[in-house]
Order: sequence, then structure tokens, then C-alpha cells
Amino acid sequence: MFRALVLAGVFSAVGCAPSAPVEAAAAVAGEPVPPGKHGTFAKESLTVGAAERNYRLVVPKSVELGKPAPLLVAFHGMGIDSKDFMPVYTKLNDLAAAKKFILVYPQSEGSAWGLHPDKIKADLAFFDALLTRLQKQYKIDADRIFTVGMSNGGYFSHLVGAERSKVVAAVASHSGPLGLQTLLGINAARKFPVFIVHGDADKLLPVEWARDNRDKYKKEGHEVKYVEVAGLGHAWATKQKINEQMWEFFEEHPKK
Repeated sequence: MFRALVLAGVFSAVGCAPSAPVEAAAAVAGEPVPPGKHGTFAKESLTVGAAERNYRLVVPKSVELGKPAPLLVAFHGMGIDSKDFMPVYTKLNDLAAAKKFILVYPQSEGSAWGLHPDKIKADLAFFDALLTRLQKQYKIDADRIFTVGMSNGGYFSHLVGAERSKVVAAVASHSGPLGLQTLLGINAARKFPVFIVHGDADKLLPVEWARDNRDKYKKEGHEVKYVEVAGLGHAWATKQKINEQMWEFFEEHPKK
């Protein structure tokens, strides 16, 4: 079902006109923002336009609140995946504690990210508003804002990179392809670095798509690290310590 939705939904969103970041910032400008503190906050929310959007926030005790910290935005996959399930299989919370960064898991509406132009616009507005909220609440290092996603969330991580290339430093996509928005090219305002992970035994989203994505990025001048995992299906590459590989890539690529 998901593969059919990818082909019919995600990839059909050609020619959309995503909202500008300033619009979403204005949407939360008047909302009171509580002071930042350490902890795991599983049921956070904010209003974006007329919609209430939810997210899970993780601020490890290792983060020094008085100093600028990196931020990782993690987009879950389609269907049963969520802001609450993604931490379980990715173990990104442990990585955040070890590497001293703030971690946020946005929750999609309708169990998927960006399946048609209006949804792309709404989901990008959510990203913008969430970033604005966190920048008010915490000291976020503006040169170390990163995104990662799994499957449909990986597709959206690619999309955020392309549409917000002057905001995010680098992006990662695990088992998630570019959308048809990039059929004629990624055409990002900035050549952001990309970390791509895919299993060669993925029966849901073929590894050939990831290879094509790698080549497309390189052709347009992006720096790409491509990790193809032998024998891995549509699952997170935990045994290959993919989190550590991803964060090493991010640490080497602050925004320039």
C-alpha cells in the first residue's frame, strides 16, 4: 500500500508552491513560549494556521542550556510509524544524549508527510513554525540544524533540504526517495550536504531509487555520503551503527 501511495501521492506533487518560512514564523509569533528545560516532552503542540500540530521533544541533560546546541528534526515514516514509535527503533534519543544535541520528532497529519501540494505546504509550514518555537525556547545553533527521516519521512527530509536549504545545514534520508518535485532537478538555493542510507534488500522502495538520488545530487554539486547496506530490507540500519555514521557526517558539515 505504501509503495502505491509513494508512486501516486508523494511523487505526484509536481509544481507545488511551498510556503515561505516567514509565513509560519508569523503564525506562532504571538504564542507564549515556556522557558526551555531538560527532559522528554512527549505531548507538545503548537498552532499552525488553523491546525494544531504535535511533536515529541527530547532535551538531554548533557545539553548545556546556556550554550547554542545542535538541533536534529526527525521525521517518522508512513502508517503505524509516529513521533512515539520512531524513538524506539532508531535509538536516536541515545545518540542525542551522547552527542549533546536537541532532538525533536514532529507528528504528521494523516500518518504521512507531503502526499499532495496542499499537504506539502502545510507540513513545511509546520517545520517552519516548530523551528521558530524551539529557537525562542532554546539556544539553537543556527549553523547546525539537521533533518533525518525514515521512508516517507526520508522523502520529506529531502524536501525540507531542498525547500529550506538556507536554513538546514545538512540532511539525511534513510530508505526514503526524492519526490517528483525534483524530476527536472533539485534546484536548491544552496548545495546542502546529503547523507543517504538504503538497504539493498528493500522490497518496498527499491535501492535503485536511492542510487539514482545519489547520482542526481552529485550531478548538481551536492556533497553526498551514500551508505548501501547489504541484506537490509526496509528497516533502520541499527546493527551498522548508522546513527554514529550519520552524526559524524553532520558534525563535519555545519552550514557554510
